[in-house]
Amino acid sequence: MGFPSPAADFVETTLSLDAMFIKRPHATYFMRAAQKYWRAGIMKDALLVVDCTLPALDGSIVVCALGGDYEVRRMRLHPSPYLEHLDTFERATLSGDDDQIFGVVAYVVNDARSEEFDDIPVM
Repeated sequence: MGFPSPAADFVETTLSLDAMFIKRPHATYFMRAAQKYWRAGIMKDALLVVDCTLPALDGSIVVCALGGDYEVRRMRLHPSPYLEHLDTFERATLSGDDDQIFGVVAYVVNDARSEEFDDIPVM
């Protein structure tokens, strides 16, 4: 028998990226960004954590199948639902059986060694 350690209340748990990023393992996918989307803060080859169970809200970044190709777009709901290209703001609508939203990008993991982020880029 003994006394409990006074420091037992301050024991930290280990950091788990799985526990932080993956809320629903059966519906979470990892994808690589094929290109840079500067306005969305996504660099080329960034790791996208895509959750297929999250609802697409206005302004959500989504992975969608348009014409058989997977693309990263921003979901807009007003005045009527459409998908917006992240750089050119070009509009696209979901039409046909091949077009669908695959999932919502929940997290973006960029390689901080390769690019510099700036709130106001000067070109």
